[in-house]
This record gives sequence, structure tokens and C-alpha cells, in this order.
Amino acid sequence: MTARLILSALLVVAVAGCGKKKETELVIETAPVERRSIVLSAQANGVVEPVTVIEVKSRASGQITNMPVDVGSVVKRGDLLVQIDARDVQSRFNQAAAELNSSTVARTVAVSQRARSQDLYRQRIITAVEMEAATLGFANADAAVVRARAALDIARQQLQDATITAPTTGTVIERPVSEGTVITSATSSASGGTTILKMADLSKVRMRAMVNETDIGNVLPGQVANVTVDAFPNRRFQGVVEKVEPQAVVQQSVTMFPVLVSLSNLDGALKPGMNGESVMEVLRKDNVLAIPSEAVRSMRDAATVAPSLGLNAETVRTEIQASFASRRGGRSGGSAGGAGGAGGGGDSAAATGRRGRRAMGDSLTAASSGFQRSGAGGVSALGAGGGGGFSGVAGSGRGGNGVQVAFVKKDEKYAARPIRTGISDFEYTEVVSGLGQGEQVALLGAAVLQAQRDAQQARIRAVRGGGLQQTTPAGGAGGAGGAGGGGGGRPTGR
Repeated sequence: MTARLILSALLVVAVAGCGKKKETELVIETAPVERRSIVLSAQANGVVEPVTVIEVKSRASGQITNMPVDVGSVVKRGDLLVQIDARDVQSRFNQAAAELNSSTVARTVAVSQRARSQDLYRQRIITAVEMEAATLGFANADAAVVRARAALDIARQQLQDATITAPTTGTVIERPVSEGTVITSATSSASGGTTILKMADLSKVRMRAMVNETDIGNVLPGQVANVTVDAFPNRRFQGVVEKVEPQAVVQQSVTMFPVLVSLSNLDGALKPGMNGESVMEVLRKDNVLAIPSEAVRSMRDAATVAPSLGLNAETVRTEIQASFASRRGGRSGGSAGGAGGAGGGGDSAAATGRRGRRAMGDSLTAASSGFQRSGAGGVSALGAGGGGGFSGVAGSGRGGNGVQVAFVKKDEKYAARPIRTGISDFEYTEVVSGLGQGEQVALLGAAVLQAQRDAQQARIRAVRGGGLQQTTPAGGAGGAGGAGGGGGGRPTGR
């Protein structure tokens, strides 16, 4: 039994040793320098809405007797929407028609009377007063015909108003009334009349996207935008930025600007009220040299991950410092030489290089280990800023020309090489200079994790070596330790 226990313990130790060996193995992947397109974009959440909503009202009052459409009905221009009880207006129309017929006959009689009066007046059979009376009768009859025609036109219009047809082709999106409802006229009512229904042409819709104020300066009308909605997560709708509204909207203490993105919707897939996300192209560069963003590091990060690539950290740091200093010295050598000679110029360049390196942050490390979007109005692409780190807004991506470091693999060995970068998105970074097409660069995500793990273990060993020991409860070792005092729980080594 004892031998079996010993054998089991040895097996566990062996398995643990193999696991530790596998854990320490580090595989560095590489990627080629190649040409591709890099797009900086700003993203924002929004809601789909119709371009134009038409409120259909009636110019006639009365009870609805027929309403053949419902919400979602697709109608064409001229289709029947609502029929109002037309008995009253029909009666008024008939009366106006009868009055027109009567006035027309009266005018005909007045014309005959005036003609006879003119003949008799020429023959001096009637007096001038009688002739004037005949002329006045004709004028009154003619005016009566005009009034009757106008009344008939008004009655005809009222009769037509009782039948409401579609003003344009579209889809019914709201119907607040139904058959039997008594509605009021939109022209005679002080309240503006009853809204019968709302309709819109859904063949073309738009998304009202709320863009953060930090990104709105880069969004312009005419830019291409890709829209996805929650209802169709795997489908992308392409649109165009139509307008940037000037009035800001504050949501939860965050200032947003509405941006209208026009979308074609011929198949009717997009419906008003759908929530989605719009990604607007702010800047695009095609056919540029690029490498994965995971391969780009600042000078500080380069020295940290160097041991994971089999390189000496101090040697890498020295080489990069010398390269930075020579580059900065070459750009400012003329002015530095005039101020203090060649030696002074070199010192100034080196100091400038040190300041630049100190200014470089570790934001690129975070970028390579996994970009995170900042929220509804965040920016979905980052730019390599002038200081060498990634900026948090797309606008700074326009600046570019950040000095970074990449590790180039050649003959199974790695070498640190300073590069100048341009714009960058989440995945790839533009290489302005320092690398040639086809060269292999190291992807340093695993190396960064390994370096962080090694650094943490080194700190733990350093703390333990300094005297951090488990102690007994307060008072147990304090009495014997003397210098330790009654607490006994705090080590003297730091």
C-alpha cells in the first residue's frame, strides 16, 4: 500500500512537471507585411425611421362608413382610404345643381327679353326706362348663373372630400380611428381636425444615429455608412450620410449629435423603430503597406518583450534609443549645430528622443491584446498619433507618423526595427517607412502575456526573498522576537 502511494505521488509530480514545461513553451507567430485597405470609422447606435410621414386628415366632417385599410397595408396613389357618410353633402350638391339649372333657364329668358326690348326700343315703341329694366334683368340672371355654378363647385368638392384617397404610394403605419368614428374637419375645426391615419413610403428609410460629440467633427454628408440592425445581425445595409443635425441632444450627461443616414429599403426589410448600429467611414486608405496591430510596439514594450524573443532587453533598448536619436538628430541637426556645435546637436537629439520615449504610453499594448469599444457613441477605429501611441478618436488617426517598433524575423532570428506608422484600425496599422513588403513581423500578443507573467513572478520572488513570511497570530512571535514587538505579524525586511 505504501509503495502504491509513493508511485502515485511520483506520477503526479511527473505530470505536473510536464504541464509546467508545456506552459512555459512560447510560440511566436508571424505575419507578412502586405498591402491592404485601412478604414477609420465612427460608430453610433440609432433607430430606423421613415423619411417622410404623412398625416391623413379629412376636410369633411361626419361618420366613417367604410375604411378598407389597416396598419401595414400598402396602398397606391388614389386608393380608397376612408369613406365618410355623404348624405348631407349629397343633398347640398343636388340642391346646388337644381339652382344652377334654374338660373340657367332664367338667364336664357333674360337674354330673349333683352333682345325684344332692343327691337322695340329701336322702333320707339318702348321707353328708355323699359329698355334699361330689360338690360338689368339680363345682368341679374347672368350673375345668378355664376353664383349657382360656384355653389355647385363647392358642393361637388365637399362631396369629393367625403371620399378620402391615398395622396401617395406608401404603407399605413398608424390608424387611430375605425369605422363608425365621427371625425371633424381639418379646415373648419379649431383643433386641426381628426387624424385618420399616418402613412409613409418605406421603400427608402433612414437611421437617426446618435454620434458622440468627440467624433462629430469627422462625420460629413456624403460619407458611406454601413448599418446593421438587431433584427438582421448578419446582414449589412449600405447607406449614405444625408445630414448632420446642428442641435445637440444630451443623453445621460453625454452630448450627442443626430446624424441621418439614408438607406434603400426596396424589399421592406427595414421597419420604423428598429434599433441598430451605424458605422460611418471617416477616412480610408487603399493599397498601403500594413501589418497587424499586434506586431506594433512602443519602445518600452519592445524592451519588455525582447527576452521572450531570445533578445537581450538592454541591447534592444540601446539600439532603439540610438535609432531614435539618429532620426531626430537628422531632422534637427542644422538648428542644433548652429546653437552648440555638432556635439551639442547630438545631445539635444538624444534628449529629445528620451522625452519622446517617455511620452509614449502603453496604449498600444492594450490595443494589441484586445481592442474594446467604448460604448454607443464610441469610435470603431483608432489612429497612430504623433506621439507613437494609439489615440482614442478617429480624428487623430489622420495625423499618423508615429514612431513605433516591430520585430522582424529573418533566418529564424528576430531583430527590433523602428518603423513609422500612419493610420490604424482595430486589426491593421499602416507602415509609412521602416518595413518592406513581404517581410515577416512577430505577432507579440503571446510574448506580452509571457512577459507580464514573468514580471509578476519576479516581483513575487523578490517580495518573498525580502522576508515576507507567514507568521503566527498577533502576540505569538512578538514576545520572543523582541524587536518585532507584540504584533509579530509585520516582517522587518522590505
